[in-house]
Amino acid sequence: MNLQNTILTHLSGKRKKTPSGWTTVNCPMCITNGQPRPDTRSRGGFSFVEGMVYHCFNCGFSTSYKPGRLFGKKLVGLLRGIGIPDNEVKRLQLLAIREKENFKDEIEKPKPKISWREIQLPKGSKPLVEVIKNDSPSDDAVWVYKHIIDRGLDHYNDFYWCNDTYLDLNRRFIVPFYYNGSTVGYTSRIIDNNPDKPKYFTNSQPNYMYNLDVLNKKRKYLIVVEGVLDALSIDGLAVLHNKLNQQQIDIINEFQGEIVVCPDRDRAGTTLIDQAVENGWSVSFPPWHESIKDCADAVKSYGQLFTIKSIIEHRVNNKVKINVLRKIA
Repeated sequence: MNLQNTILTHLSGKRKKTPSGWTTVNCPMCITNGQPRPDTRSRGGFSFVEGMVYHCFNCGFSTSYKPGRLFGKKLVGLLRGIGIPDNEVKRLQLLAIREKENFKDEIEKPKPKISWREIQLPKGSKPLVEVIKNDSPSDDAVWVYKHIIDRGLDHYNDFYWCNDTYLDLNRRFIVPFYYNGSTVGYTSRIIDNNPDKPKYFTNSQPNYMYNLDVLNKKRKYLIVVEGVLDALSIDGLAVLHNKLNQQQIDIINEFQGEIVVCPDRDRAGTTLIDQAVENGWSVSFPPWHESIKDCADAVKSYGQLFTIKSIIEHRVNNKVKINVLRKIA
C-alpha cells in the first residue's frame, strides 16, 4: 500500500516541501477541530518517513500510520478531509488489515512494566456476603450490608468485612485491589456520617489503578473515573486520584478501544479533563441531576445500565466543546 502517493495525489491547493522533509499544506481539520476559520497559512504538515505522520500547528490535530498497523479514527477523518473518496479510504483500510496480518517484522512499543507486591487484607476479613449468610451475623455487618444495598451497589459481590474496631473497620466495607489474581491493596469506606472520622482508609501502592483487569476485556469503550465506588458501579477504571502520572497514562493507552473520562463534578475533576484532552481521550458530561456528583450517585438514582448508556451517549472528543461543556456542566 502506497499511502504517500494516495495522499499527495488528492492534496489540493498550495503545498511546500521543507528542508527537513515535511510537506506543508493548509490543514483540512482546523474547522472540525474547533478553529473559527479555515487554515490559510499552511500550518499542517505531512512527513512520510517509515509511514506517515501529520500534525497541524494551528489546531493541534495530529495522527500517524506505520506499516503493520490499522487505521485509526483520526487518520480516517484526515483522509476524508483532504478529499479522498470513501470507497478509496475503505480500500486502504482493507489493505492495512491485510498488511497487519502478513507483517512479521513490526516492532511494538514496549508495554509499561508494572508490578505490585501482594498485600493482605485487614486481619479477619471475610467476604461480606458469607458473613451475612451466617445464622447470627454481627449487627455491624448487617448495617454495612444495608448501606451497600441503599447505595445500589449490591450487584457487586466482592466486598469484604471484618470485626476489628481499629480504624472503625467493623463499620466499613472493604474493597480489595487486584492485579493478576493477587491482592495488591484495598480501600475501606465507613458507613457512618461522622465528619470527625475519615471516610476512606486506603492501602494503595504507587501507580496502581483500581480494576486494571478491565483493560484486557474486549470492549468498545473504557470508562475512566476517579473513585473506586464509581468504577465498581459501572465496571470502569478508577485512577484513585484526580491526576495521572505518565506511567498510568501509558497503561491506559494500551486499551484498544475508545477511552472515555467521566470526571467528578467538582473543581478537582478539571485536572483529569485536562489530561484527557492532552491525550486525545473523550470526556463525558451526562445531563444528570445537579445533586449527583459522580457515577456512584448516578447508579444509585438511575441504575447501572442507564448510567453507562448516558456516559457513552454524552461523550465529547472535540477540544473546544469539552472546554465549553466543562464550564456549564
